[in-house]
Amino acid sequence: METLYTHPTEPPQPLAQSLRLEPTVSDHTSLTPKQQAIYNFIRKTIETKGFPPAIRDICDEFGISSPNGVMCHLKALQKKGYINRVEKRDNQQRAQARGITIPGVSAGGFSLPLVGVVAAGKAIEALEQEERLEMRELFGDEDLFVVKVRGQSMIEGQIADGDFVVIRKAQTCENGEKVVAMVDRAMTLKKYYKKKDHIRLDPMNAAMDPIIVDPSRQDVQILGVLTGVIRKC
Repeated sequence: METLYTHPTEPPQPLAQSLRLEPTVSDHTSLTPKQQAIYNFIRKTIETKGFPPAIRDICDEFGISSPNGVMCHLKALQKKGYINRVEKRDNQQRAQARGITIPGVSAGGFSLPLVGVVAAGKAIEALEQEERLEMRELFGDEDLFVVKVRGQSMIEGQIADGDFVVIRKAQTCENGEKVVAMVDRAMTLKKYYKKKDHIRLDPMNAAMDPIIVDPSRQDVQILGVLTGVIRKC
């Protein structure tokens, strides 16, 4: 079997559990419902986009008409120790985008400047854009993880050795979908087909044979469905 990653000693269930998203709701109990909701929104934005929301983003999300209303909530969250706000007079090396950080929460997002559209055929007019391409939004789901491909079993599906594949967490799929499956403690990326008495995991490489799994004798789990491929040229 050509695997992406193996766990020689750990059973498969803990790995499957580790791929679930942690809840955004805080365990703290000293916040008002509105403060808790704003805290969760800030935390989720940092974790998914890599930077905190702007004051106007918070206004729009919660229907708050005045930025001063948001500032009151932020001051309360800071006073209670839920967030840190970096002021201009603070050490600029500590400053974060828009001045809000959460203790113990690291930025998990990634975005790049989206400067326009480039032609792969006839040349088109260059129009300047001031946008950013959010990688998580590009793949249209929050329940995502990434694994690095090892091997050539999916080469005819335009997935090569060394590529990073973006996977949407799921425990089920449709026949023919490309999935990351765990078979007896080893992960593999293949096309999934469920038959009457077995499961067939097909490579996309004519030189390789499918993996035939007997669910009555082997432990097989779907960990997620392929949603995108990232390749460094």
